[in-house]
Amino acid sequence: MRKMVAILLGMTLLLTACGGQETTATSAQETTAAETTAAPTTTEAATEAATTAQEGTYIPGTYTASAQGNNGPVELSVTFSQEAITEITIGEHGETVGISDGAFEKIPAAIIQFQSLGVDTISGATYTSQAILDAVADCVAQAGGDAEALRAVPVEGQEEAGAGALEDSEVDVLVIGGGGAGLSAALSASQNGASVILVEKLSALGGNTFRCGGAFNTADPERQKDIPMTESLSSAVEKVLAHEDVSDEHAQLKAEVQKQWDEYKASGSTTLFDTPEWHALQSIDAGDYEGNVELVRTLTSNTLDTLNWLTDNGVEWTDQVSTVVGALWNRSHQTPNNSGSDIIAALEQNAKANGVDIYLDSKAEELITEDGRVCGAVITNAAGDKVTVKAKKGVIMATGGFSANVEMRVKYNQQWEDIGESLTTNNTPGATGDGIVMGEAVGANLVGMGWIQLMPLNSVSGGGISGYVNSSLYCNKEGKRFVAEDQRRDVLAAAVLSQTDKLFYIVCDQKEAELRGRTPETLDYMVQNGLLYSGDTIAELAENMGVPAEALEQTVAEFNEAVKAGKPDEFGRTTWENTIETGPFYAPSFSPAVHHTMGGLEINNNGEVISTDGEVIPGFYAAGEVTGGIHGTNRVGGNAVPDALCFGKIAGANAASNE
Repeated sequence: MRKMVAILLGMTLLLTACGGQETTATSAQETTAAETTAAPTTTEAATEAATTAQEGTYIPGTYTASAQGNNGPVELSVTFSQEAITEITIGEHGETVGISDGAFEKIPAAIIQFQSLGVDTISGATYTSQAILDAVADCVAQAGGDAEALRAVPVEGQEEAGAGALEDSEVDVLVIGGGGAGLSAALSASQNGASVILVEKLSALGGNTFRCGGAFNTADPERQKDIPMTESLSSAVEKVLAHEDVSDEHAQLKAEVQKQWDEYKASGSTTLFDTPEWHALQSIDAGDYEGNVELVRTLTSNTLDTLNWLTDNGVEWTDQVSTVVGALWNRSHQTPNNSGSDIIAALEQNAKANGVDIYLDSKAEELITEDGRVCGAVITNAAGDKVTVKAKKGVIMATGGFSANVEMRVKYNQQWEDIGESLTTNNTPGATGDGIVMGEAVGANLVGMGWIQLMPLNSVSGGGISGYVNSSLYCNKEGKRFVAEDQRRDVLAAAVLSQTDKLFYIVCDQKEAELRGRTPETLDYMVQNGLLYSGDTIAELAENMGVPAEALEQTVAEFNEAVKAGKPDEFGRTTWENTIETGPFYAPSFSPAVHHTMGGLEINNNGEVISTDGEVIPGFYAAGEVTGGIHGTNRVGGNAVPDALCFGKIAGANAASNE
């Protein structure tokens, strides 16, 4: 919850960086043009149209309203003179810092500028934008105005396009896409001496990395040293090692892990067994042996170095290492705010400090090739003009997957009965497969396109505690568990789809909420606004959830006994930590959504893109979800961020050294 101060008519906006700081309005007479971005003033045409639409006047005063945003209600107040909207103040809300900032900065200013409710929403923050527009419309009605007429008031030049737009350029490395993969590639290339331009088609950086919980899987002896190795975890290792060889590469990897496992057992250690090779073998197993073993090994052998690189560049990590949903092992590292926004903020800050030029609202349309080499791209800039960026050393594609492109999902799906419009996505709206299409157009090979992951944890109620499974249980509307919570995400999603209304709840207690950094204020807000069910007892929680109390009480009791036993239970769960005994108790509701597309451009260990002929395409690199072949049929939870950042770092360094 945050407060943002009023955005005033005829004033300038002094924009603050992401991170929950207030947006301060400062008089234009008090600030130089070099220090501010001038806030738009009301034009004569817009004023005349608004006056006509309102047939004269508003009832002067300040009115308040709220409307549903992405994470809950967005409250605001609007002040009216007799002829115009003069002030909009954003009040309490639960929107995500960074993702929502553009909407809070731009939408009220545009409403005041044009005296119109027909302004454009902000890409990447559509729900927040619409909440602002709906709440202002409510206030207009309270003031005696005509909201529908205001929606018809013409809006021209809302973005004041042209200022600072990308022009025809030449650079060493061009990075297409501003998520975790793109920013890590840009920073890495710049740290290796290259001049870099990064373009992002949306109005904000971050992509899916910004939206994620920030979980980062890596074997980490220091942070894992206090985690016990239980009987159930040992059985999981034995099971994967018992799998028959599927290739020479798999056999070699398995032999290495077997040697490590034998040495571990002989040592008498009681702390968690983990190595980069075990991480790789487990990831290969979780992807049904369809992943590229060498790429997976490259990933897991670079995760700890990449984590330390991120730390050197300002990213903080908690000491707690757990198992995020679908991660299968206690190796998920976490940022303090349980958000990938921390990672994006650090990468952006360091990239800019290192000289990377970043352009938003700039969409790559096609790649440029000369003599079979990718050497640039045609880009539509923020002003709507097509420009050309030539890249002397290389182009790095980092545009993400295609979860938000229903047509592509349906075209390539080989896994689910229905992957069309009946399922939403919790991805960025920019995940439309652009980079895959551009890559294919220059001869890139596509791999793994048929495998699409559903995230079971798409919030229905609107809130949540965390994505970690160690001390939580999943129950259906009958109050019963139905799956091993530490299973693969595709297994979890399939299990949920077979439950009543395709819905389930995650039940945890107060100590788990505190462990995951949920403050009393945040919990109270979510409960009061219906984003989270709660109860001082399990019976009270069940009543508020609408599930049978006796069934849920029995489920929790059986779960607690399984935690104490520390052995695989009837569902095959092996990951345990704390019981659910300390009230109050919490339970948000969830249903699956399209979350990750495993397929994309084929790459090698250097991040170079491979052609349909099996050859490296000179000058062309890729990283992140735009690539394919790493995760096989199923991506392990907590592997996406290291995948994007490890291969982004690798691609950036190799592109910078390319001649």
